[in-house]
This record gives sequence, structure tokens and C-alpha cells, in this order.
Amino acid sequence: MQNTVKQNALKRLKSAKGHLDHVIKQIEQEKYCIDILQQSLAVQSALRAVDNVILKGHLEEHVAHAMHGKDKGKSIQEIVDVFEKARK
Repeated sequence: MQNTVKQNALKRLKSAKGHLDHVIKQIEQEKYCIDILQQSLAVQSALRAVDNVILKGHLEEHVAHAMHGKDKGKSIQEIVDVFEKARK
């Protein structure tokens, strides 16, 4: 994993963790449901952003090279598998 991808992913994960901690506190304090849902959506959005950062880094670092070699089919299948899992 490229260092810039790693740092960006960690930054976004820490942000998601902060949002999640806030959701937990809101539930413990029995806050308004809509406020909790909005915070939960922020967590989910932050995690999707992490996925995008990691996927882009993977495509740039690994898949681009594999497309020119014998691992082309394997690389394509890995990406297809990830997208299938994401849609469940």
C-alpha cells in the first residue's frame, strides 16, 4: 500500500471512528432518533470514502501492472468479487 493511500485511509478511518463514538454516546443518552440516524449515515459515508481511497490505490498500484502480465484475469476477478460483496 502506498504511503499516501495509507495515510489518507487512516485519516478517514479515524474520522469514522469519531462519528461512531458519537453515535454510541447519542444512543446511550437517548438522543433524538433522527440525530442518531444522521450521525450513523456520516459513519457509513466515511467508510465508503475509505473504501474508495483503498480501491483507487489498489487499482493504481497493483491492477495497472497486472493488466500487462499474466495476472490480468486474477486481478479482474478480485475487483468483481469486491463489487459483488459490496452490493449484498
